[in-house]
Amino acid sequence: MKTNQMMTVKIGSFGVLTIGHKTMMGKVSQVIEMGNRNRKAKGLEKILLDRILEKQDLWEFIIARNTQILRDSNSRYSRELKNTDFVEVNDLELISIQSDYSSLKNFKTLSGHIRYGELIKQFPTLINSKRGKYGGTYANLYILLKIASMLDKDLEVEIYRVFIEENLLGFRDSGGNEFKELNKLVKMLPNGKGQQDYIKISLAMRKKLSILDTQGYNKKEHTSRVQEKRTEYQKDLQKFIQVGVVRNISELIDVLKKLK
Repeated sequence: MKTNQMMTVKIGSFGVLTIGHKTMMGKVSQVIEMGNRNRKAKGLEKILLDRILEKQDLWEFIIARNTQILRDSNSRYSRELKNTDFVEVNDLELISIQSDYSSLKNFKTLSGHIRYGELIKQFPTLINSKRGKYGGTYANLYILLKIASMLDKDLEVEIYRVFIEENLLGFRDSGGNEFKELNKLVKMLPNGKGQQDYIKISLAMRKKLSILDTQGYNKKEHTSRVQEKRTEYQKDLQKFIQVGVVRNISELIDVLKKLK
């Protein structure tokens, strides 16, 4: 899917993280809250976001991630990140780029802390701040993982498990693409009713996956299993339409109910 729909993802017993499945951008405050909740349970001092953002280690990581994206000419971010204040490159130079942290000295206070308010503007696709109703600091998943590592190691490994081991964003993207393909075939069913049929099959899918109390697939506390089963069911339904087993939306829904 091309739309950057937001997902609310359950991070074990720590809490939830809302993140865009395309941009991989999530709200930093949610990671901070989860990390500090666990620190408190361990009798440790709270770590404020300001303390993390002023550390050079974090910004070296952000620069390294920026460099990694620049080297990947197929990356969704590479075009946006070229010709930044930190790295000016052309396509022929991408392969030899190395991380350069020397520019960080221009953003340091006399005490050695990073003036992150100015620096944050240099990497808008990796970390940015917004004002207003939906304001806050948002960061790429890689950066969120780095921040988690600076807060609590248990939280860090759990986020790794959810997003990397379970491949949650990958399953979400696959499920969205299969739903688009399924809708194309539903449109071709005899006596079809267009949008009404799309809504019917969507509701039936949510009921099958036991997520009727949510709006679409983005408000639920997600698990990779839900997304994986969604993709499997949609592929199966496509096959039933293609071979002529079902002839209308009612028959399609009946088949969905019987799938294991």
